[in-house]
Order: sequence, then structure tokens, then C-alpha cells
Amino acid sequence: MRKRKNLIVLLFIFIITMGTISGSIFFYIQKSPPLDLKKFHYIEPCIILDDQGNFYEELQGKEKREVISIDQIPNHVLNAFISIEDERFYRHPGIDIRGILRAAFQGIKAGDMTTAGGSTITQQLIKLTHLSSEKKISRKIQEAYLAIQLEYVMNKDEILENYLNKINFAYAHGIQAASQTYFRKNADQLSISQAAVLAAIPKAPTAYKPYIIEKTQEDNFKIVTNKKGKVLYSEKNQERALLILKKMKELKFINEKEYAKAKNELLNNTFGLKQPKKSDTYSYFTDAVYDQVVEDLIKKYFSDLPKDEAKEKATNYMLNAGLTVYSTVDTTIQTSMEENFKNNTLFPSQSSVAKKASLEKSKELGVEVNYEPEGAMVIIENSTGKVKGLIGGRKKTTNLSLNRAFRKIQPGSVTKPLTVYAPGIDSKKISLNTTYYDGPLKIGDWKVKNSGSHYSGRTTVREGLRKSKNSIAVQAWYDTGLETSIKYGKKFGLSFAPNDMAPAPLALGGYTYGQTPMAMASAYTTFPNQGIRNTPILYTKVVDANGKIILEKKQQKIKVISPESAYLITDVLKDVVNGGTTHISIPNMPVAGKTGTTNNLADAWFIGYTPYYTGAVWYGYDHNKILANNKTFSLNINVYGGSKPGPALMWEKVMTDIHKNLEPKDFPKVSISPSQKIKPKKSSVPIEIQKSTKPKRNKENINTELNKKEEVQRKKEIDMKKERKIKESNPDNTTENQTINSDPKVPESQPIPKEDSPEKPPKEKTQQKENEKEHETKTKTEKIPKEPNTESTPENSNTTKDVTTNTPLP
Repeated sequence: MRKRKNLIVLLFIFIITMGTISGSIFFYIQKSPPLDLKKFHYIEPCIILDDQGNFYEELQGKEKREVISIDQIPNHVLNAFISIEDERFYRHPGIDIRGILRAAFQGIKAGDMTTAGGSTITQQLIKLTHLSSEKKISRKIQEAYLAIQLEYVMNKDEILENYLNKINFAYAHGIQAASQTYFRKNADQLSISQAAVLAAIPKAPTAYKPYIIEKTQEDNFKIVTNKKGKVLYSEKNQERALLILKKMKELKFINEKEYAKAKNELLNNTFGLKQPKKSDTYSYFTDAVYDQVVEDLIKKYFSDLPKDEAKEKATNYMLNAGLTVYSTVDTTIQTSMEENFKNNTLFPSQSSVAKKASLEKSKELGVEVNYEPEGAMVIIENSTGKVKGLIGGRKKTTNLSLNRAFRKIQPGSVTKPLTVYAPGIDSKKISLNTTYYDGPLKIGDWKVKNSGSHYSGRTTVREGLRKSKNSIAVQAWYDTGLETSIKYGKKFGLSFAPNDMAPAPLALGGYTYGQTPMAMASAYTTFPNQGIRNTPILYTKVVDANGKIILEKKQQKIKVISPESAYLITDVLKDVVNGGTTHISIPNMPVAGKTGTTNNLADAWFIGYTPYYTGAVWYGYDHNKILANNKTFSLNINVYGGSKPGPALMWEKVMTDIHKNLEPKDFPKVSISPSQKIKPKKSSVPIEIQKSTKPKRNKENINTELNKKEEVQRKKEIDMKKERKIKESNPDNTTENQTINSDPKVPESQPIPKEDSPEKPPKEKTQQKENEKEHETKTKTEKIPKEPNTESTPENSNTTKDVTTNTPLP
């Protein structure tokens, strides 16, 4: 009787226990997240392709991964993982009852059920994609339930493929990235021993990675190697890898001979373990593409979000969604630029002032500072506007570092064709045969001089442009007019500040903020492209992991000047590089270009073009003024734009490289009237010219309030008696002063660029002379209605764009 009662009590307890367990299981199942097949789309890096559609560079996201299909994974690799992780994988329905019972027994033995293993490959995949890694019974129940569900919608090969592409291998994610990281080979080339090494890692990636890691004196960590540089092998990984080989033999996945060979390789560390490649430092071009794509993603998809949130989402989408960017980079051109920028002989040496400034700044900050000559270069295809190569500095040690190709810098005389001569000729305000008196000018308190005080008296516009004469450029600018200068400058792609509405910036390049090498290169593509400028682009399209186009880069085709005007400017700029202010040649290819040098030889430029490409080169220091320990240092590059070494030589070297295999080609020909072709000889006889004090206006004059005195046109003042004396003592009249009494609206703080000269630069000035104060001038600005700039291109990276709607992400 008593036994019967005990049996009933036990049965009752069993029923209650089973009911409780069943209820708990049902409860946890009800709380399970739904099975979401989208979670099997894994994070993949962004791939940059070159202009031929070939791989260029990879942008690494959160996880280093390359997804491959199961067909690309050898059977012995698959079997290595099955042997150690789930030997009955192809026979169970998602959960392995025998494995669960074994794990439960181990858990009871250990006194902690949460430590029990027994998860199948299917369950591990569910945990990695749908659940957390917390050790709870509830998570195990949900894991089993979802694993059974997954087996209904995926076959075994699909599950195994997803698993091998997902798992963590410590230094990589997925079997393909792991193969590349540890062995520098693809997964389809893995040996049996290498497969065992990789299969040993996922159980606990930090503990079972094959490397031995030790701490350095600098509190960093390094991978241990022997004296010969061979990577040493971790005993912990070796122990588990040997166990895997044994299981593979037991399950008849490998034979005795294969087992012995693989075991020997593991024991003797002869299986080809490599150090992971150092983190890639991307090219300046890739940095620029990254910035442009993120900016365009924000504009199209995230513009309604706060600025920081929008950038974070756009960046995450670009780096971790498996995007492919079709860039415009020509790897031959980009490589040539990078190699030549490594050649120190193509750059001027560090100035003595820069050395002193570096020393003083280092003392002040307590860390080493070194101010060295820097450079930037951009090459654009004339006919398309596609950027084929760019470099933003001499040394690149980090990603997204300062890219000087997009930095605004004073351009000096390279602005003259863009804001004086092309606008004047195209608007028929001047011609190449227009003649001015080349002598020192005084405009109000502003004195305009040529470099080296070299003057030629009566001089044509052609000769003034060829020799880069400041006095001719200023006079031609007055005849061209402020409004015309600005109008054409904007079409060339230049940007202007309010204080730039004056002759010093527009005629001589002393801008408030300067222009970028990218913008200047784009502007000059107009001349070899018959007056048409295609806005520069760094990529053509971006597609997602499914091949859908999510971004497509649109270009503007802007008619800047007529083909005739473009031909005339090119005709003169061909003479510039043939003894005008420099000497440049490329075998079997015509060249045209312009040099530019700013005050005190602070910055130097050369921008030139062939029928194929336009290239802009800048040399200078990142900071022209350095304040350290209450001392001021002026850092100047101390070369002219046409100097060799200097920008001209860098341009010549790179362009010679990239034109080697191109067919000879000439610049486009157009029909020009005979009068335009005349090249009159310069005259040294000074002429009296009536000169307006105001910049010449177009018919669409901008209303300005001027008092009666300012409205009166002043005449050039010439002392006839003094003139006769000068003629008697100086028959050539090469140094006569020409004075224009006017209100020139010269900005106070703008450096007045020097005329470029093929002569050698003067020796470095002393610190005292370098810091002499410049002439102070009064600044007056004229207000000109701004034209809205709607371009979204690399040349206008600071343009603000109004966006009212977003496009949902595909």
C-alpha cells in the first residue's frame, strides 16, 4: 500500500515536472524571434573597381569577409568542420538528440547546465544570426526551435555554406577571408592540415587562433616569430587541429596516408602559416571616392536625418553592405603619380627656415614636428571629365588623411587664362593683338610689378600671357570687366569669396581662400576640349550586393568659351612651355600649359595639357606662417612653377610615362581670321592710353552708388618733361612707370603673385626680410549677385545643397 502511494507521488511529481518543463519550453518558444532569411545576408566590404572594371581596392568594414559558394570549398575543408562541430550534420533534422543527451550529461556532471554544448551547425548558425551568445536555457530552447524551422526552408548545403561564410576566425570572418589571412591563398587551395587549423578556431577564436601573441615593452601586442621570421605555431590550436585530423580519419573522410602527412605538417609547423597582411592604407584616389560616395548617399537617402546620424548611416551602408563602386581611376596613371611622388629628387629640399621652424615647434610642443615641402597632383581626361588619377601628398600613412588635391591654395598666375584672357577674348573685349604698355603700375596705393622688375614697353596680350606679365594681366582685366571675369570664372568651375571681386585676386590669383588643384585641373580641360568643360567625376555608378544601381553620377557639360577662343588660348600656352616661362616636352605629343608662382615663392604651380589629359601640379608648404616660441617663420617653397626640379618637372615626368603607348595626336583645329593669327613684334615705344578707373562693365551693369568724384574718368598722368629726359638717358624706355589713378578695390591681405620666370629662384632671404610687412592697401568690394552653383562634383566639395526628399534604401 505504502509503495503504491509512493509510486503515485512520484508519478504526480513527474507529471508536474514535465508539465512545468513543457510549459517553460512553450513559453520560450513563443518568445522566439521570427526566422528572418535576410539575416543571412552578411556584412561584406565595399569593392572599388578601376576604369576597366577590374579590382582596384577594398574598403574594410566591421568584418573582414568575402562570401563564396560551397562549390568553391573543397570536400576535405567541409569535412574538417563537420568532423569537429557536427559529425551527424547530414542525418539530423536541425537538432541532434544524441548530442543533446551527451551535453546534458556533461552539464549535470559539471553542475551547470548552461555549460553544456551539443549545438549542431544549424543551431550555431541560428545563434550567430538571430540570437545572442548568452548562456541561458531559454536561448538553447529558442535556438533548437529556430534550427528545426531553418531546416524546412534551407537544404543542408545552403546551411553549411552560410555557416562557413559567417563564422568568426579571430582575424577574419568567413572561410575565404580566413584562408587569405592565415595562408595568403583562396579556400579552394587549402590543404588538409590547413583545413584542420582553420576548423580549430571557431570554438573560441581568441583562444584557438594559430598565432602566439606576446606583449611588447610599448604595451602593444605582436605575433611571435623565430629569428628567421617564421611564424611560431600555437600549441592550443595544434592540439585541437590534431584532434580534428583524428576525427576525420575515424569518420573515413581521409585515409591513413593523408592523416600521417597532415599530422606531420602540424607537428613540425610546415603547413605554411603566414602573418596577416598589414591593414591597407588606401590611395588618395580611394579616399576621395569614399568621401564622394558617402556625400552622395547622404544626399539621396539620409538628408532628413541630423548631420551626424546621416553620416554614420551612410558610412555604415557603404562599408558593410557589399557595395561595388565603378571608379574612373586609371591604375597606370595613378601608379605613375604615386611612384614619382616618392622620388625626392623631384622636390626641392627643405628650406633652412622650415628646419628652424620645425625645431622651434618641436621644442614648444615636446614632440617631433617636421615641416617639409609638399605637393599634390590631379589628372583628368579632357573629353570626359573623368578623374584618372590624383595624389594629395608625398607620404600617406593613414586613411582619410589630408588630401591636398581638394585643399584651397593661392593659385598665382595660373588664374590668368581663366579670369582674364579667355573671358576677355571670348567676350571680344580684348584680343591677342591688343597692346598695352608694360611698365610698373600704380593703382591707388597698389603697386603692380613684374617679377624681377623686367618690363618691355609696348606689349601685346599674346606676349603678356606667354611671359606671364602682371602689368599686362591687370590692364587686360580692366578692359575685360569685373562682371565678365566672374561670369566666366564660375563657368570654369572656380569659387569666389566676396573680397575676390577685385583685380588682385582675379588678375593675379591672390584669392581670399584660393582654388583647389582639382578645380584648376578641371578648368584647364576646357581649352583642349574646344571650350567645353565636363564637371569632374570620380565614379560612374555604385551597385549593391544584388547588382542594383543605387547611385549614378551625373555630369554637367558646360559650354565655357567658343572653340575659337579655346584654340587661341592653347596657341599661346604652347609657347609658354616652349621658352615662355618654362621648357616642357613629351615625345610625339603637343603640350600647352601655364606656370604660377605666388609672392615670396610661397607656392608654385604648373597646369598643362595634351590632347588626351590635363594635369595640375602644386608644390608648397602646408602652412606658410608658423608661430613657435613667440617667433614667426615664413615657409616658402623657393621654386617657380616652371622650375626643374619643381611642378613643371613632376608634370613632365608623369605625363611622359602615361603617354608612352598613346597614338600621336594634335589639338583640335579651328578656323581663325588672319588678324587673330598675327603675332606683332613687341615695341619699346611707350604710348599714352586713356584708362578708365573702374572695371569695365557689360550692358547688364550692376548698380553701384558712387559719388561724383568716383564717376569722373581719370586719365593716365604722364609728365612729358620727365618722359623726354628718360628717353634721352634710356632710349628703350624699359623701366618707365605707368600710373593709373583709381580706386582698384585691392584686398588688404591678399598676396600679389609674382610673374613666373624661367630664371633660377633667388637665394633664401633672411628671417628678417621674409617677415617685412607688405604694403597696406584699402579694400573696397563690389557686390555681384551670386549665381547658384548646382554642381555636386569633387571640385565643389563645400557646396551646400538643399534636399527636400529622401529615397528609401534599396
